[in-house]
Amino acid sequence: MRKFPARLLGVILLVAATGTSLLHRAVYDVVRTGPAHPAEFALGLLSFLLATCGILLLVHGKKLLEPGRNDQAKVKASLKERFTRPISPGGRAFDSRRSASLMQARHVIAVARARSAKVRQTASLAHRHR
Repeated sequence: MRKFPARLLGVILLVAATGTSLLHRAVYDVVRTGPAHPAEFALGLLSFLLATCGILLLVHGKKLLEPGRNDQAKVKASLKERFTRPISPGGRAFDSRRSASLMQARHVIAVARARSAKVRQTASLAHRHR
């Protein structure tokens, strides 16, 4: 029964979205020629926001309005522990940090090779023009 008021609010928001959508259509019919009217834009945006909030409240009910249960400090500590612990020998096959660092190293080597080739090419061109 606790979920009923939140879901009822969702239904009310959907009805309000329908009303603003009908009002948006009336504004569109009045200002059919020329560029879009600012009221038309505002009513379209309001219809979208009301419908989105209404659907979310209708589906999720009171859960959507409750504060999160995850403790942020606990989540940050677990992430820090995850990235600072050593890699186990059995987990190396599934470790993406090693492959990411290898990819970065290969990229740096390729960039360095391209720069050295460009420097050599520029130097040889400068030598030819003397």
